[in-house]
Amino acid sequence: MLHDRILNIKLELRQMAKGNLFKIVFGQPERTCILGGPCPFLLNYQQILFCVSEVLGQGCQTVKLRASRNNGESQGRECNRNHALDLTVEPWLPGLG
Repeated sequence: MLHDRILNIKLELRQMAKGNLFKIVFGQPERTCILGGPCPFLLNYQQILFCVSEVLGQGCQTVKLRASRNNGESQGRECNRNHALDLTVEPWLPGLG
């Protein structure tokens, strides 16, 4: 069945040396991930798309990037609420700054 075939291919990819796996991935054109945008970690292997990052147990890099951006934005808003904005004006001369 297809499910068994996918599991066998994932096992094969996990057993492959990381360097060889990344050579295969980066030798292919970048593909569009269903989670949003182009992803350099998508591997077309035996006509099936795999996320190399997930195969290696690292999780989806697109999701991690999105989470870190959202976390940074929420921390920035929290910081702005807790601290007054410092708008100190210093003298400025053209060409010296």
